[in-house]
Amino acid sequence: MLQKMRDNTQSTGFKVIVGVLIFVLAVFGFGAFNFFVNPDPGIASVNGEDITQTELAGETERARMRLLAQMGEDADPASIDTLQLQGQVLEQLINRRLMEQMTDELGLGTSKKQVDQVIIENPSFHVDGKFNEDLYVRLIQQYGYTPAGFAASARKDMAITQIQDAVTETAIVPEWQLRWLVELMQQQRDLAYLPLEPEHFAERAEVSQEELQGYYDDHRLSFQTEETLDLAFVALSWKDLVEAAKADVTEEAVVARYEADRAAAMADEQRRASHILLRLNDNRDEAAAIAEAKQLRAQLNTGADFAELAGEHSEDPGSAANGGDLGPAGKGVFVPEFEEALFALEVDEISEPVVTQFGVHLIRLDQIIEPTYPDLEAERDGIVNRVAEEMAREQFADKQREMDGLAFERSDSLEGVAEAFGLEVQTVSGISRTEGPGLFAEAALRDAAFSGDVVEMGYNSQAVEVGDDQAVVVRLVERHEPRERSFEEVSAEIEAILRAEKAQDAIADALAEGLQQLEEGVSTGEIAGAYGLEWETRTLASSSQSDVPREVLRAAFDLPPPVSGQKSVGSAELAGGGRALITVTRVRNGDIEAMTEQQVDALARFLRSRTGNLDFSGLYETLRADASIKRPEAI
Repeated sequence: MLQKMRDNTQSTGFKVIVGVLIFVLAVFGFGAFNFFVNPDPGIASVNGEDITQTELAGETERARMRLLAQMGEDADPASIDTLQLQGQVLEQLINRRLMEQMTDELGLGTSKKQVDQVIIENPSFHVDGKFNEDLYVRLIQQYGYTPAGFAASARKDMAITQIQDAVTETAIVPEWQLRWLVELMQQQRDLAYLPLEPEHFAERAEVSQEELQGYYDDHRLSFQTEETLDLAFVALSWKDLVEAAKADVTEEAVVARYEADRAAAMADEQRRASHILLRLNDNRDEAAAIAEAKQLRAQLNTGADFAELAGEHSEDPGSAANGGDLGPAGKGVFVPEFEEALFALEVDEISEPVVTQFGVHLIRLDQIIEPTYPDLEAERDGIVNRVAEEMAREQFADKQREMDGLAFERSDSLEGVAEAFGLEVQTVSGISRTEGPGLFAEAALRDAAFSGDVVEMGYNSQAVEVGDDQAVVVRLVERHEPRERSFEEVSAEIEAILRAEKAQDAIADALAEGLQQLEEGVSTGEIAGAYGLEWETRTLASSSQSDVPREVLRAAFDLPPPVSGQKSVGSAELAGGGRALITVTRVRNGDIEAMTEQQVDALARFLRSRTGNLDFSGLYETLRADASIKRPEAI
């Protein structure tokens, strides 16, 4: 076979292939192999720069994880519309790409030192107030980042922030604009309003007997009662089984639980450690780092100060400034190699060089912090209760099945079920299909009560689970069919309905008439007197006046300033269905001269911030308008 291969290499075809490969590699380099591989397809482009399918998928997954974190532990991932989220993320990527292109055009950038400082100061990566590299790596890996990728993303974000800060923090607010804002914000008005409340007009409304009877005749069906049931029931709770279960809790079970609890608590033992980290780089491979670490260890063994050497040599920015101190930590905090070495040390012992993904470490164990745990007798009662509750919960499912079977076998009475489980037969009245008290607020239990077996056949219901701790069997005592309520029973309800309708009509008429009279110059006192009401007046009210309905204030401050000697007139809808007539007789603008220097400065800062944000939004919209953006028709 080897000879055959040698012969083939001398063929003309083989020489042609080799020649082509040499040409391609000479011209394009080894990257030419990518020519034969399908590239990551672009899903959209911004000014000719692609946003790839992989990039979109990664950012969408990060957005999904952030949403789930915000939604809490009980979040259902299926509740997130992935397609909709992907569309939103694509728009965010387009926006970001526009800003990244602008930072490139302006030559904006951020040093590695600045990026590292921002990462170190981020409290999300802190343990006990200090930067923790293990935590940092774990968190960013959860979101699909490598440390280099996360730092690159942070660097771009910081460059974009430079643009935003440059625009927002250089906004200019003219003095006239500040004065105008003060005039509006601190404006005061003399106003009056006449509340037209439904209750007042309902009391004045007259309802005849003929109207009552006519409404009843037209709405008889709406005055029928609901079908209701009077029921007997028995309810079994897992809590009813706890006392009996306590008798079955053995000494062996108590001791085993105590030992398990104690072992779990003692596993929380913490160790305080310090370390010196030597990272691997182009100038230092693993062997060189180990050799350097051994030299440092030799110095420590001859009396050198660990904190001084850590401050001078350690390349862990989070701990070097603190003499290498990592603070107390339990198991599961550090990477396995580091943890194994740490938990093998005695106090004050310094490890041999330890290699991890972060580099080479020298580790010193500074302190062992052991938890304390009470003795068995102090814990006995609590353990017995917990074990018995667990047993009762486990037994409850079996008891529910037994209860269900017994209710079926002895379907003509609840007495057999009650006797078998030591339960009391209880009764409840007036249960409808839509509501019931106590246990019967549970829709599943009402559905069981109205089932054909119970209502039509007269049998016991199934054992229905209510919540997660009770099983209930119901039985019909008496059924109350829907019936038409008599006129005498509902006449008071009808009167209230008709009075409310008449009150709304009267309010609408009073409002229209009042507005017309105010425009014609009729006195406010005469208008109020016609309805037995009084105007509410406020002198120099502010737009945040607490003793005036919000709806009235909004309408009053929307009215134009009155002509001298006259009044501006308007109205407002009140909460609860009422209306109000409103007059404004004087407007006094705010005066910037009456404000303290601190107040003016605070207002100017607010206005500059708002103006700056509007300026940045305008810059961004201009970028979008001028950009060549291509999106997919559908994702």
